[in-house]
Amino acid sequence: MAYIICFELFYIILEFLTVPDLLTLDYAFFIIVDPEKSLLPENWSQVADLIYCGAFAVSLVIFGCQFAYRYHVLKGNSSWTASTPRNFIFWLGTQAVLASFYSYFVHAFMQRNDYSKKIMKNVGYTDYRIESVGFIGLIFYPKLDNGTQIINWQSFIGVSVTTATLFASEFTMIYFAYKCFQATKSFINQSGCSSKFRRLQWQLFYALVAQAIIPILFMQIPMTMIYTSTIVLRRSIPAIGHLQSMTISIYLAIDALPTILIIKPYRDTVIRSLFFWKKRKVAPYQTNSSNSKQQHASWTNF
Repeated sequence: MAYIICFELFYIILEFLTVPDLLTLDYAFFIIVDPEKSLLPENWSQVADLIYCGAFAVSLVIFGCQFAYRYHVLKGNSSWTASTPRNFIFWLGTQAVLASFYSYFVHAFMQRNDYSKKIMKNVGYTDYRIESVGFIGLIFYPKLDNGTQIINWQSFIGVSVTTATLFASEFTMIYFAYKCFQATKSFINQSGCSSKFRRLQWQLFYALVAQAIIPILFMQIPMTMIYTSTIVLRRSIPAIGHLQSMTISIYLAIDALPTILIIKPYRDTVIRSLFFWKKRKVAPYQTNSSNSKQQHASWTNF
């Protein structure tokens, strides 16, 4: 889970630096990095926008990779989990390749054009600001000057890639979550492990499940709402884009909470830190034999 924490810290810093605007209006959806709002130089805006989109893609698949890794750990597949450069490159490189692939298609099929410029002018952007901002956009049914509405196939090709990533991440996560459940159950039943060890394994599994549900609720469902309102209904409103901006921030803020609250050693540490003023009882000195009995009883009752 350490690399998930590192990624989320990176995502938080990126969000703080870019301050992206998610604009939804009728049949259009834009992700804008405005130099007037962000902390980055103007010539970095477009690159930062692409990196932001790539980070969004990684946030969708990272838990599928985590479930897959945990499954191989439980099955004892050391060839996939051993601390080797090959495995390190594979588990981290897979997500980096996906982010690059995602960002490339976003750059290729979601660039600014005459249709996007027209909509941005309607919401108050000047010609100079349109050219200076970092821009990623989808316009599914633009209107020509004579009022005729057409289909923008470039946007549909771009959204097909993002949608495929969405469904692939959900399938991978659900598939390996179920495999992890089976492997955890089989591993605990077959091994002569202590009750403490059994509880810890289930706590790790439930924490990972809870941690994976958070991006589904706060990222995938709002993104599905955006696609539904812009593609199907063609009646999206700015509030939906603002909702997605807010839920991404909430996801980054609370995603670590399941691990802290469900896994007992972490939970106990937090509780002790919060109630640090409580004095700990000091046990009287005991002989070695009584000490060993007491330790055995404490491990049994954990």
